[in-house]
Amino acid sequence: MRWITTLNRNERGAVSVLVAFLMVVLLSFAALAVDVGMLYSEKAQLQNGADAAALGIAQTCAKTPGSPLCSSSSAVATELTNKNSLDGLSAVQSVALSSNRVTVTTTAKEAGRSDNRVSLFFAQALGVSSAEVGARATAAWGSPTSGPAPFPVVFSKCELLDGPDLQLIQFRLKDNTASGCAGGPPGGFSNLDQVPGKCEALVDINNAASGSSTGNGIPANCSALLTKWRDQIIAGDPPIGLFPIYESITDSGTNAIYSLTGFAAFEVYGWKLKQTGNPPFPEAFRHEYYSGSKCSTTQCIGIIGKFVKMVSLADGYTLGPHNPSMGTAVVKLTLEEAAP
Repeated sequence: MRWITTLNRNERGAVSVLVAFLMVVLLSFAALAVDVGMLYSEKAQLQNGADAAALGIAQTCAKTPGSPLCSSSSAVATELTNKNSLDGLSAVQSVALSSNRVTVTTTAKEAGRSDNRVSLFFAQALGVSSAEVGARATAAWGSPTSGPAPFPVVFSKCELLDGPDLQLIQFRLKDNTASGCAGGPPGGFSNLDQVPGKCEALVDINNAASGSSTGNGIPANCSALLTKWRDQIIAGDPPIGLFPIYESITDSGTNAIYSLTGFAAFEVYGWKLKQTGNPPFPEAFRHEYYSGSKCSTTQCIGIIGKFVKMVSLADGYTLGPHNPSMGTAVVKLTLEEAAP
């Protein structure tokens, strides 16, 4: 037997209302899937642009504080925010500078619109035609006060005062007879206590660094780093490391305590780390290569290179007030990145 069901007028009306309601629900889901996804993409682009602009301005301010690019009207902000937008359009709402810190606030920009909003598609069926999207990033710059020394040695401040020319920094050679110069500790080789299993030392210039090593040769776990440095030097791209600088020393040997004053960027060109006439790599590399900066005698132990001015994006450093005498600044994003 076949059953035939017919709907009366009231029932057909109820079905129509149900269908209309379901259409609204489906359109709402479409709005979430398409429009919200588009807003997330726009937000990510704006955040990338704000991050890049904040870092770019901070780097400029660290290098040349009086530059027009280190200002609230810096062209760096617009350039970098636009480059990080897929359509090449974004708006810089503000650039705020204060005490070695810059905050960049960005908002969306769409062709054909005079406001800082983006047009929505399916959400228009719900009466929402556009939305405002923005991002904010803050970058700070200053001299590093604590963080990793990539190679566990420390240089005397008087070496830094020798200037930016190529020089041989010989461990234990300088002494207190030179003005402003503190020589290496008796029996020490300017080495610092290392992080276990790593070729680095953690340094805090607010505290004394102790643990001078009396060893003769390369520090533990440093062969891989020295190999990398050698390859960079041969390729014409000498490595630059942030080395801690001391201004005075107490005690001697393994009990030596360094009074640290900051980090300085040193471009490495060669080294000799063992007291023999001609040790093989990795204990020595190009130690006889540079005229006037050789380390060829039996007693000579040191690193060849030059101090350079540098703005670094390296991680792991705590920042303090900018100290231009060190020639080194570190720039980093801070946690103040909430959207406006």
